Amino acid sequence: MADAVWPPTPFDLAAVRFSEHDAWWSGDMETLQKIYSGTGAQSATHLHNGKPYRGGVVGSLSKMWIGQPLVEGEARRKAHFGMPAVLARVSAALLFAEAPKIRYGKPADAPTIEGQKWVHPGQARLDVIMGSDETHAELLKSGEYSSALGGAYLAVTWNAALRQHVRIRAYASDCAIPEFQDGILTGVTLWTEYEHGRDIFRLLERHDRGLVSFTLHKGGTKILGEVVPMNTLTETAHYNRLRTDAEMTMALEFPALWNESVVVATGVDELAVVYFPNELPQTDWRKLGVLANLGRSDFAGNEERFDNIDQVWSSLLRDIDNGAGRLTVPESYLEAGAPGTGGTFDGGRQVYSGINALGSSSDSLGSQITISQFEIRVTEHLAAIDAIKREIANKCGLSPQHLGLKAESGGKTATEVVADFSDSELTRDKKALYVKPALARLAQVALAIDGVVFPAMGGKFYDELPDIEFAAVSQIDPEKIARTIGLLDIARAISTRQRVKDAHRDWDDEEVDEEVALIMAENGMGPAADPTLITS
Repeated sequence: MADAVWPPTPFDLAAVRFSEHDAWWSGDMETLQKIYSGTGAQSATHLHNGKPYRGGVVGSLSKMWIGQPLVEGEARRKAHFGMPAVLARVSAALLFAEAPKIRYGKPADAPTIEGQKWVHPGQARLDVIMGSDETHAELLKSGEYSSALGGAYLAVTWNAALRQHVRIRAYASDCAIPEFQDGILTGVTLWTEYEHGRDIFRLLERHDRGLVSFTLHKGGTKILGEVVPMNTLTETAHYNRLRTDAEMTMALEFPALWNESVVVATGVDELAVVYFPNELPQTDWRKLGVLANLGRSDFAGNEERFDNIDQVWSSLLRDIDNGAGRLTVPESYLEAGAPGTGGTFDGGRQVYSGINALGSSSDSLGSQITISQFEIRVTEHLAAIDAIKREIANKCGLSPQHLGLKAESGGKTATEVVADFSDSELTRDKKALYVKPALARLAQVALAIDGVVFPAMGGKFYDELPDIEFAAVSQIDPEKIARTIGLLDIARAISTRQRVKDAHRDWDDEEVDEEVALIMAENGMGPAADPTLITS
């Protein structure tokens, strides 16, 4: 085990892909150059006809501009535009900019008490766990992880010394070894790395049904290494507090039975971690066993477009450098410096003494100094970048406006152009299909574990899953909504209840019903008659 390769097969193949996308996400130009030049450790997985390829990636590495070597001594630079980071941030914002509502729906057989709103007995504690700003921040983080790396994990954790409730933590796909059965997550090993000099410590957090175990390994870049005590690092020493008194007593009586791993029973026969993919199917590894269950990154298939944008952006910056202007002067105009340092030209000098130089005596000073001023092609470069960004938006199913582009009119009115976020809405709704079941299961398990760790605080296991509701994507103009409702009302084509629903799209049915009752009362109208009842 000490010399085990990490990550294990087949996740070593996935790690290559994760490393590539992580470099695009973070803008690590040095790593990208190594990957696409075929010189890095995380580069090609095999050769075909003498060209380097990565498993599951169409096309050779060598065609990427970022991987082309610079001529020795050349000052040309390669700049990163940051489009991948923008894409990940937009994707996360579409899902989680506004925290999703996680609440239990009212059962059909729930008793109704006049004047009182029905509330699920676990809702208040669920709001503490899942409705906090901390959880919202973790969801946003998971959204970026998912967009960049194809999926994300959300795990239940707790530390009574820090919070009096369980918490949610997000983990990226490049720090997880999952296990699936019939496409359902049945176990996973999450890990966190700590670098100390040449040593790499990995804290492995193993999740099984009802159990979470923590083990610290000391190894290297590719080697997991030997198990070491938790208190080897100050960052992991606190995990020893999770040990039970019985375990500590037994260790004193039977030292040989001591286990460096910290094993914690959650008290709930469920997995304390969930996974949600960014999108499916996974086109890179759809035939490769367990890897086929992983999600598809928004970066997949866009790597060459990212490379194109960086090339155009670097060209624009090079134009700016060249556009600064250059002077070409006779060597005799230079001021001699110290030996070996060359000469300099004093552009502020007013008088030059006669010199012996090529040319006639009538040549002016200006005629012997050439000014080179290159054009800075800003418009052309930015137009090219916008064209590539539009292709990225199309590939990812995003509305151009969400990538900072103006919508193409195409015969639409100005109002229709501004308000057209339909592409992003469809893509967000598709991604939400993967998030909703995972988030509902996570909320159920978190509330159950909270009831075990922090008894009598309101948490427990409930058979029913809470409902997950995402906010609308489009920021629709309230004036336009009111105008539409008003026109429908004049035409007697909309009910009072529908008017309230359209005006308050974030309200649940109970809140809508309460508002309708208030409106009816203020207007001196009784409750609407039941059309199914026939009176004589």
